[in-house]
Amino acid sequence: MYCDGCGTQLTSGGQFCTKCGKPIVPSAVASSPAPGHAGAPAGAAAVSNNGRVQRNLNRLAILWMINGILRLMGIGWMMIFGRMFSPFMQGWGGPVVWPIGGRWGLDIPFMGGLFSLGVVLVGVLHLVLAWGLFEREPWARFFGLALGFLALLHFPFGTALGIYTLWVLLPETSGKEYERLAQPGAQVNSAPVSS
Repeated sequence: MYCDGCGTQLTSGGQFCTKCGKPIVPSAVASSPAPGHAGAPAGAAAVSNNGRVQRNLNRLAILWMINGILRLMGIGWMMIFGRMFSPFMQGWGGPVVWPIGGRWGLDIPFMGGLFSLGVVLVGVLHLVLAWGLFEREPWARFFGLALGFLALLHFPFGTALGIYTLWVLLPETSGKEYERLAQPGAQVNSAPVSS
């Protein structure tokens, strides 16, 4: 175990860090031995002590849920009220006339419907990811990493969400911790799973 103040390796049974003097607060995860045997490898101890995924997973799922809901609400607003405010917005499935290409513009049939369908699909994917993270589904980490990388392109809020997602889920220790949380019998949403 290492001091979270200065990073010095701590002696077992000590109450203070020998370098910086910070009090050592034993956590329930750090004090209990890893499943299997008492002499767990150092990698398992690092996963247990880090706890990044467990501390941030619910918050991350909530942010993805909010992002998905806002996307769906935005496309709904555009479908209902967009035509009133913009002459370039036609209804669902109608052509969109882009204000380029001279005085006639570029007329692409069904482009408005395809764009709307794409935004709806992205919003639904965000909600599916949020559900998967809440339920600790095994596939949700990889799905979250994929959407996190794509979200980096959606500046500024998507970029921030993408960075946060990658910070929580990308490190190798996070992968091991997520696998442990996704196992049957692990704690889901701070409550034990019942059979």
